[in-house]
Amino acid sequence: MNDIWKNILVAALSAIISFAGSYYLYSKQLEISKLDLHKSFEGSYFSKPKFPSDNIVLTVNGEERNKLGLFQISLVNYTVKDYVDIPINIRVTPKNKSDFKVLAYSAVGQNEVYDLVEELKGMEFDGGSYNFSYKVSTINRTDESDYGMQLRILFEGAEEPEVNVVAKGVGVRDFDIGNSPNQKDISIKAVFLGMAIVLVIALFSFVLSVLILGPVISVLTRKIDIKSRKKYAGELFDSIKNNGLQPNKTDEEIANFVADMLYQRQCAWWDKKTPIGKWSLGLIAPVRSDHLVEVCHS
Repeated sequence: MNDIWKNILVAALSAIISFAGSYYLYSKQLEISKLDLHKSFEGSYFSKPKFPSDNIVLTVNGEERNKLGLFQISLVNYTVKDYVDIPINIRVTPKNKSDFKVLAYSAVGQNEVYDLVEELKGMEFDGGSYNFSYKVSTINRTDESDYGMQLRILFEGAEEPEVNVVAKGVGVRDFDIGNSPNQKDISIKAVFLGMAIVLVIALFSFVLSVLILGPVISVLTRKIDIKSRKKYAGELFDSIKNNGLQPNKTDEEIANFVADMLYQRQCAWWDKKTPIGKWSLGLIAPVRSDHLVEVCHS
């Protein structure tokens, strides 16, 4: 195949694949598939006031306490869709189980609607962790920091525990305000991401076109390429013969003369190619017979 058409074919295929790759990466960037987990730990949410002359008592479920903490575990939906009837399991693991005790808890949905959250079973303590199980009717996507579900734990202790959340059908990541779609810095991130995508696609296109498509096309179009070379050699043969440019040569000698000339030209062109350039051509070196015209004997 003519090198120009071969390059056009390679470029077209690379452009199509690059466009498809760009669109896929762009769509995946928009499709954030994780809920954001936000935690708020306040060790002294309530404290027993100190008035020596008064008998002030702070109690929870009939038991006196000196200090109470509030631990809020929230899920924020920055994804591109709403989630409906999504089971959520929350595991709260104290670093030191003697230093964190759950006294009371409750869960609420977005906009402080308690009915959006159904407790599937009561809290369970397995000796190391507190386990909570819920089904949330809806967790709508948001561009702000409005939570779609929040677990509130009234506790006694001083050290923040570890939290693990499993939501069916969607992942969970640590909260980052930068994940919000309406954040100003998202445009900056998009620019850098776009540049990275362009560089990756350019590199991929180079590897694809030069190291993969080029050799494959060269091998598959080998017969067409030979036919094209013989046609050009035949045109030179007819021009030389019909115009008497080599009057002392027979037809076979003229055919060999044309073959030698075109072959040497191809060899000079081939020798200038880099190893990558030769690889892109399928490592198919010039062959003299590709330029040899068959002479009919009368």
